Amino acid sequence: RTKQMLQNAAELEAFERNGQIVVRVLNNSGHKLPTGYAEGRRMWLNVRYLDGGGQQIGERGAYDLNSATLSENNTMVWKAEFGLDDYMAGVTGLPAGKSFHLALVNEVLKDNRIPPRGFNQAAFAAAGSFVIGEEYYDEQFWHDSQFTVPAGTASVDVGLYYQTTAKDYIEFLRDNNTTDNAGVIAFRAWEA
Repeated sequence: RTKQMLQNAAELEAFERNGQIVVRVLNNSGHKLPTGYAEGRRMWLNVRYLDGGGQQIGERGAYDLNSATLSENNTMVWKAEFGLDDYMAGVTGLPAGKSFHLALVNEVLKDNRIPPRGFNQAAFAAAGSFVIGEEYYDEQFWHDSQFTVPAGTASVDVGLYYQTTAKDYIEFLRDNNTTDNAGVIAFRAWEA
């Protein structure tokens, strides 16, 4: 069993249960986790399986620093995604679906971020702060993720990562700013 505090906003616990690693992330902030400006932000679990010699024999949630690419399909990723419905697409001439056009998006496609203490489904829905893509019960301020342990595993290294600006979002800002070079400047700073 391991326990780790992360910037006082989240608490990470990992323990073994029936041949699986269960990772619990608790939200200690006053907002959904990850908090703040939702576009482009995400948080994910990285789970590394090590053999008796300390060699890695498997990984979930790998992040390639060279390509800035996250392997999202085999881990838990918390984020919000917004989009344009058919009406807004018709009005703007932009395609319906996922979009980073903050001033134009009019629907929440996904928001599986972990709710804060005191979470109440009805109150959050009434405020327009929907949970989409995950189920949290009233008063639930944590998320449990389960990972199967491969044969030959002697130890497991678990990390919780947070990214304020994902690659697809910063590329959108770079490519869609047509008034000046601020998008290129922001992208270069991110890239550095």
